[in-house]
Amino acid sequence: MAYFSRSLVFEPYEIRDGRLLFSGCEAFQDQQPKELHLFDHDKEYRIVWRETRGDRIERLLTRQEEEAMDPDLLYAEEMPVKEEYASKGTLPEKLTVTTRYEYSEFDTLVMKDYRISC
Repeated sequence: MAYFSRSLVFEPYEIRDGRLLFSGCEAFQDQQPKELHLFDHDKEYRIVWRETRGDRIERLLTRQEEEAMDPDLLYAEEMPVKEEYASKGTLPEKLTVTTRYEYSEFDTLVMKDYRISC
């Protein structure tokens, strides 16, 4: 899944000759995404480009990390995929978003991160 300024690409991907390719989409040739989420059932690799700082944040989030966490600090929710994407047959009908929480130094519950999986 890639977020661009004016569009979203939600397609299966592959890496060919060191290049990331989405099925039927040449979006990466013309523009830089704002966010990129590559995920499967067990892990998500995420890149967020920060234009104002001219850098990027890269994260690898895994189900294995969540297994080591306090289950009371995790919330998993299934989200339906829009019909326009799910009807393609190669994409799942639902995604799971697992939100990770933690306690702040002031003992308030705050969202730490989230992981998308299929």
